[in-house]
Amino acid sequence: MTFRFDKQALIAHPVHTSAFIVLFLLLTFLPLIRPPVILCLLLLGGLVYLSMFFGVKFHRADNS
Repeated sequence: MTFRFDKQALIAHPVHTSAFIVLFLLLTFLPLIRPPVILCLLLLGGLVYLSMFFGVKFHRADNS
């Protein structure tokens, strides 16, 4: 099982890429304004979903 970074996968999914970047930056700087806990959990859930989405896109089987 190998992992490769493919720029074409990011370019092929611009909405997912933009959402991933925005969620990452929001969760990085959100502790400065102390939002409600439920909002942080929703944002974290979205970031986990996008991380798994791109993990599947970047995964390459050993025999291919």
